[in-house]
Amino acid sequence: MNAVEIFTEGALSVGYRQEAIVRDYTFADVFAPASPTRTVSVAAFTQTPPSYRSAAFAAVPAGEGDPQAFADGHRALAAPALFVIEGDHTSLWEIRGSKPSKRRVHQLPVDAVPRFFRENKDDWKPERIHQAKSIGAVDRQYQLDFVDVGLLPVIEGEIHLKLDRLLRDTLEASSHTLSSRDLFRLLAAKVLLDRRHADAPEWRADDSDSILRGIEFYYSLDQTPSSQRTRPDGVAAAWECLRDGIDFANISSEDLAYIYEETLVTPEIRQRLGIHSTPRQLAEYAVSRLQLHRHDPDILQIYEPFTGAAPFLVSAIRHLRDLLPAEWSNEKRHNFLINHIRGDEIDPFAREAAVLSLILADYPNTHGWRIGEADLFDEKSLTDRMSGANVILCNPPFEGFRRKERIRYPISRNCPSKPAAVLHAALAARPAALAIVLPHVFIQGPKFLPQRKEVGEIYGDIEIVDLPQGIFRYSTVGSALLIAHTPITDDRHFVSLRSTEVSARDRKPFLKFGQVTATRLSKSTSKTLSGKLWIPALESVWNYMIGLSELGSHFNIHNGLRWKNDANLGLKQSSARIQEKRPGFRQGLYTSKRTAQFILDKSPVYLDINKERIQGSAGLPWGDPKLIINAGRRSNGPWRVAAMFDDSGLLLSQQFIGLWPRRSLSDSELLAFAAILNGPVANAFLAIHNPAERIRIADIRRVPVPSGNLFGIGELVARYVSCLTGGTTSSKDRERMAHLLTEIDALVLGAYDLPARLEKQLLGYFRGAKRPVAHAWRHWDDTHPAPGLTLAERLSGRYRPHGSWILDVFRPLPEDEARILREYGVL
Repeated sequence: MNAVEIFTEGALSVGYRQEAIVRDYTFADVFAPASPTRTVSVAAFTQTPPSYRSAAFAAVPAGEGDPQAFADGHRALAAPALFVIEGDHTSLWEIRGSKPSKRRVHQLPVDAVPRFFRENKDDWKPERIHQAKSIGAVDRQYQLDFVDVGLLPVIEGEIHLKLDRLLRDTLEASSHTLSSRDLFRLLAAKVLLDRRHADAPEWRADDSDSILRGIEFYYSLDQTPSSQRTRPDGVAAAWECLRDGIDFANISSEDLAYIYEETLVTPEIRQRLGIHSTPRQLAEYAVSRLQLHRHDPDILQIYEPFTGAAPFLVSAIRHLRDLLPAEWSNEKRHNFLINHIRGDEIDPFAREAAVLSLILADYPNTHGWRIGEADLFDEKSLTDRMSGANVILCNPPFEGFRRKERIRYPISRNCPSKPAAVLHAALAARPAALAIVLPHVFIQGPKFLPQRKEVGEIYGDIEIVDLPQGIFRYSTVGSALLIAHTPITDDRHFVSLRSTEVSARDRKPFLKFGQVTATRLSKSTSKTLSGKLWIPALESVWNYMIGLSELGSHFNIHNGLRWKNDANLGLKQSSARIQEKRPGFRQGLYTSKRTAQFILDKSPVYLDINKERIQGSAGLPWGDPKLIINAGRRSNGPWRVAAMFDDSGLLLSQQFIGLWPRRSLSDSELLAFAAILNGPVANAFLAIHNPAERIRIADIRRVPVPSGNLFGIGELVARYVSCLTGGTTSSKDRERMAHLLTEIDALVLGAYDLPARLEKQLLGYFRGAKRPVAHAWRHWDDTHPAPGLTLAERLSGRYRPHGSWILDVFRPLPEDEARILREYGVL
């Protein structure tokens, strides 16, 4: 037998089906710039149809040059193991998501390959490798040493970039005349041709008309009406571009469905339908975290209301299909899936997009998918449709009910917004698992408190994902993802909470690889939750500060001036400010856009002080010394506020908040409080406890104030402000300002007296964030690195950041004392 036959025999001996072992298998190298097509002599797959998601191992003759580079050149196949044949021996390589790959067995004789498979059958059988690839990332018990769970996300990201570019080039080639129906037909034809489907040879690959007719016949599709048909020259140009693009042979059908939906549904359509374009990785993350593999597939009934283009259902197809027996035929899997997965959508265009996406995701099966037509807010429609499902996946419309809708839909009477109504109905259905996208206010906002309480009473595993703005390409609304499963029973009373953050800086890694920024875990009982499902960041820091006084006990805090709007009288907010002094106007600050920490805007304007124009805050003691902070968050990151000291009697617009001391404070003491507000504790507290765009006064009042000595902070701030306003901009001056700011932060942190461990967590929260200061600023760990020390200790000069400073501080235990402790098992 030759090497290919030997590897085929080995694969068959551990359970791979004959049709899942492919000779001369081709795949697109998506890591190379032009995505060239590469070939392996034989490849084995855990399921059919073959794709990178089901690739188990492959064998290929050795190439020239560096063996490791040669092995890494086959990463795009996504087989976790690659056998490189060198004469009568073979080397086994573990293919990693991040290079370099790892050689595991050096010189295995080729004729010993079948015995190698038999001896390692438990790890190499198809269902074991498939579970490791599909479930191993979320459930450790399915992991295998030689299967790198980071390989699939890396390849997925590259594939989606290449597919997105190809489809956009295809639309461009047609001069954007290609209809959605014709785009689907061309995509489907490309899949069947590249995968050498039995029906494909009957079509003329160079004739776009033949391609369209062939796909319509294959999928039993209605012929596209002439009014919806793309111009012939546009179809031909599009097909030529698509046909010559990246090879689809190794690309999974789910990837094509996602990209089809992304390209097909335009921003205008999304706005009209309230479709938020659920990103592929968000849907994948949600479905994977539901742990469907813990259920018997026969009992699962998966439902997506407001289906749109079916992003969650496409993900559900893959995850449910992964649970089905490997020996099932494609047709049997298809029949199972269409009986266990369903959705509803009122818009005909979205329904068609969903059906076509599901057809693409279900290659090579011909049809059978249906999306129901339903106005889900009408009467009991939503409740009735959800009642038959035990897994509910949903990205509902985020809009509130309009006036006419409140009259038309009874469900709106108890739920003012559409997402609240959908969540209410879903919880009433009591599904075994639930994943739903909700407005960001769900995390801690009082409007969703009843639903959060109900979630905590029903489910034993609850995860909330805090999503950054921009996660949905065509929506800027803040959002969160609720994932809940494992209903509470009499045998289980505790609730496992998981709070996951995706920061603004990690938005792209999340969308490409599903990478999250931070995860926090805790356990509680359903009775003690009371709707508190979110574990705040730096919780141990805030627990340490319990008992400290709060800022509200030191200051009276008020919003700035707000003026009446009356179009009939010509009264506008903008008319309340002028550039030059005039009777009835007084100097003040109007916009907070240019605010920086510690420094007042150099160009104040004049604000209207006529009582008949002002709606509130007119009687405040504007002439008294005060602190000023911005009312709208300074950034989306952790640096939320810029505080300034004012003793010149400036008025403030509603873009600012004023803080007047409750007792007489010196200017130096007020500057110290400005340092507290500008420091990492106050900014982290407001970022975590006040996620809204506008900073709530109630949260400012709760900012913890250090009990330690504030002596010297005000004087240091005065020196820093003098540098800021001195007008010098030399590099030496900028370095001096940055160092003074670090000294101020160190004194403030020292007053809080945080342990080094907690201070490290706090300062790490600001990694990568831009600080709102008037000069260049770098993170404290970059300018003064020294693990294990507080910032004050780093600046003190008593500890060397390098060398043996630990031995200078911590002396070794005398040997006789250490021996006694070892005898008692302490050491």
